[in-house]
Amino acid sequence: MNPGWEAWWRSSVSCAGGKGSPVLEPMDIALKEWASVIRALQLGLQVVVLRKGGIAEIDGRFEVKHRQFLLYPTYEHQDEKLIVPEWRKLVRQTQAERVAGQVTISSWARVEHIAKVRDRLELERLGLEHIFAQAFLDARLSYKPDLPLYVLVLRVFNLAEPVSIEETPEYIGCRSWVELKVDVPIEDSSPVLTDEEFARRLAHFAPLT
Repeated sequence: MNPGWEAWWRSSVSCAGGKGSPVLEPMDIALKEWASVIRALQLGLQVVVLRKGGIAEIDGRFEVKHRQFLLYPTYEHQDEKLIVPEWRKLVRQTQAERVAGQVTISSWARVEHIAKVRDRLELERLGLEHIFAQAFLDARLSYKPDLPLYVLVLRVFNLAEPVSIEETPEYIGCRSWVELKVDVPIEDSSPVLTDEEFARRLAHFAPLT
């Protein structure tokens, strides 16, 4: 994270305690992501999400508008072929758990690092673990090649109690960010990874220079 981002981040985040402590205030901003990827984040299989922008976003561009947010599961575009074979079961599991007309929020995340990459070499240089198949990475990189691929490194927290909300028309569509009509409490949430394990993951992170 560059100095400007870090200063902005530190000034905008209020923590309940020491390092790694979750904020206390309820949240209503959520980032939409495949349910299978959210499950991978919740299991500690990866600490990254990738973004370029959806067709419903301004100019189709993704912007990192928020540094902490709820994780909103989506299902429509999940594709087993775009996940590595050993973790394709996450797609099937999350699809089976889906309740029509409802969305269950069970975790939130805090952005710890951001990288913008433009080709496979730069992405590989980051050295991050994930469940994405190479076909998914190539597709993301080639989509709108004039735009960078955002790699968000997240510290993820599981809520003490999942919250189910109605999936309204306002939440549907190819956009990254949604503002929920309800505040979701995040008090007493727990980090997926310990401070030590998260630090170990970040030790493999190689920021582009």
